[in-house]
Amino acid sequence: MNATGTDQNRVSRVLVERYLDRLRRRRRWRRLAVTVTVFLSLLGLAGYAVLWHTNVFDVRRTTVSGVKVLSKQQVLAAAAIPDHGPVAAVDTQAAKNRLMKLPRIKNAWVQRSLPHTVSITVVERVAAAALPAPDGSFTVVDADGVAFDTAGTQAAIPAHVPVIHLEQFADPRPGHRAATVAGALAALRALPDALRSRVLSVSATGPFAITLTLTPTTSKQQSVTVLWGGPEQPDLKARILVALIGRDAGHYDVSAPDAPAFS
Repeated sequence: MNATGTDQNRVSRVLVERYLDRLRRRRRWRRLAVTVTVFLSLLGLAGYAVLWHTNVFDVRRTTVSGVKVLSKQQVLAAAAIPDHGPVAAVDTQAAKNRLMKLPRIKNAWVQRSLPHTVSITVVERVAAAALPAPDGSFTVVDADGVAFDTAGTQAAIPAHVPVIHLEQFADPRPGHRAATVAGALAALRALPDALRSRVLSVSATGPFAITLTLTPTTSKQQSVTVLWGGPEQPDLKARILVALIGRDAGHYDVSAPDAPAFS
């Protein structure tokens, strides 16, 4: 009985020691976890203070790329990036919103780059056509029909930019003008570069009555006209026109591409 009791006491002591050892290990891990948490918190606070409240990572350089017509100074003035203060504090979305107020800018990106740089990238709108205004000036639009510039005279319009004449008797209903301009731009986009560069002007009484005026192919011609019609099947119309344009004709009709004509 005494031997059995001794064995039981020994087993009990072993179990107690194991239990106490587990408690000690748990306490050590808890202390370590608390220490690590406090350290990381302090590190985060220090990083926050360095990024936001010191000049260690302040703005020292702002770069601009993508400009073609606009100057870098115009972009910088519109973006209004501070030339001091933390890089992390620069509100990139607000800067982009300010840039998008420039009519010529189609899209913009503003990025922060540690330690000291803010990068601005812009995409400018490209002139696709010019629309005459009642006062004799011209409104310049891109391929989406968005107006972004003006020209005082036709001579001020780049040579490769055709003029879209909306006839006075065009349908005045709301949205019809925009649809007519969109149809004319769609016709221009469908043409291959070599043919598009020959377009002098576009006239339209509506989105389904579009006529192109091209530079002459021979010295005997004053001009070449193309009755384009509406916006349907633009690629087919362009292919047919390319096939026919070499003929000695002054007028081409591709408004019905299944039955083209020339004279």
